[in-house]
Amino acid sequence: MANLNDEMGAVKDELDDVRELLREELPAQFDFDVTVGNIAYNANTNSISATAEPSSEARDQLSERFGGVSVSAEGALEFEFRFTSDPEADDYSA
Repeated sequence: MANLNDEMGAVKDELDDVRELLREELPAQFDFDVTVGNIAYNANTNSISATAEPSSEARDQLSERFGGVSVSAEGALEFEFRFTSDPEADDYSA
């Protein structure tokens, strides 16, 4: 049986992998430049939340796309991704 430090290290590594994936994949979902901001794990809901904010060039990109209209890009979008688990993979027996 693995000790608690090993288990916590494995969880941290998995969360780091998810954070890296979100930083790579989330901006690809937009037709304009965004910056991925805060990424936080919530143990109560077993989820990760991430914010995406329009980059400094996003207003110009959107203005150009819509024919020169004035674009205001205030605030951030927040996403929450919930983890799912495979009951067969969860083996808590000693």
